[in-house]
Amino acid sequence: MKVKVLTLNLHTYQELDINKFKSSQAFLDAYRVIQEHIAKFILQNDVDFVTFQEAGQLQCENVCEKEFGIDIKPSNYLRVLKNILSEYGAKYNYAWDFSHYGFNIWEEGLGILSKNKIVDFESRYVSKEIDPKVFRSRKIVRIRTEADGKTLDVYSVHFNWPELGFKGEFENVLKWIEEREIENFIVAGDFNVSSQSQEYGLIRDAMVFGKPLVDTWMSLNPSKPNEPTFSGDSSEPPSRIDYILIPQTFKPLQCEIVFKERIGELRVSDHFGLFCELAIG
Repeated sequence: MKVKVLTLNLHTYQELDINKFKSSQAFLDAYRVIQEHIAKFILQNDVDFVTFQEAGQLQCENVCEKEFGIDIKPSNYLRVLKNILSEYGAKYNYAWDFSHYGFNIWEEGLGILSKNKIVDFESRYVSKEIDPKVFRSRKIVRIRTEADGKTLDVYSVHFNWPELGFKGEFENVLKWIEEREIENFIVAGDFNVSSQSQEYGLIRDAMVFGKPLVDTWMSLNPSKPNEPTFSGDSSEPPSRIDYILIPQTFKPLQCEIVFKERIGELRVSDHFGLFCELAIG
């Protein structure tokens, strides 16, 4: 069984300045060019799972639907992408949950798009902080799917920086995986830990079910250990902080960094995407 996985931090709708638009709807309409670009990549590459971080929805909107008991609003980034994909004739399912408030007007969360039916969903705070008013509050989401006789758990993760709690949060996810007792799993997202940092050793040396994890990018690109997935900003240099981790029983077939190009003058995000094809034995 082969699966294609994409992970992308969406930067909570920050690639355009909402304050320069006459209405939130005008802003969302303008942002659609970025969302169309992402959706077309998903379609053209027949992606099975997409894990998103910093996937926002406007606080001020009314709830329009519920997914797995979670309040979803019209601007929810995953809802928008699902609808665009549907317009192109592709059926995707999604799960999302709110982690903390972002930039004063957004409910910022994590989510997963899946071509397969989602048979189970769970979200947990893995950080010490659990107040949504505090950005250090970090919630992780997990979905379970079943296909070709195999059960697969997919985790979308967004950890704090090393000085704000990465180690404990990462260890909490490893415990969670073992608690669920599903040995077919994918952990993908924004780890906020550079591949050049001391903390990367925690990822490299991590054990789940008594076996090491595989960093898909390093497995296929050993000569490029520090290829950036984060484009950098005024306070941080470009770095590789986004990862797709798998058990040793999976085989990475392809792994590339995507969305480096601009759409006119627009970026997709301040992060690039990481796209992998995997063989699940």
